[in-house]
Amino acid sequence: MREIIPGVKEQLAARNTLIVQAPPGAGKSTLLPLALLEEPWLTGQKISMLEPRRLAARILFSRMAFLLEEEVGQTVGYRIRFGISFS
Repeated sequence: MREIIPGVKEQLAARNTLIVQAPPGAGKSTLLPLALLEEPWLTGQKISMLEPRRLAARILFSRMAFLLEEEVGQTVGYRIRFGISFS
């Protein structure tokens, strides 16, 4: 996943839609969003991600916060319908 990050950044700077296809565990939901956080075209905005399973969402965003060496709710947060919100 790391090798495609420069190309993804370039594509998203030019247009606001991109489909990324990679095997499970490649980093589509963790490494890629974190790599985009410092992009100038994202300044003042948020990255929104949809995860259909509650447990997967908790694990995913906990992992992202861990990679940033933060607590969930600082840079990375989540909201679960009829549930907890860390944002």
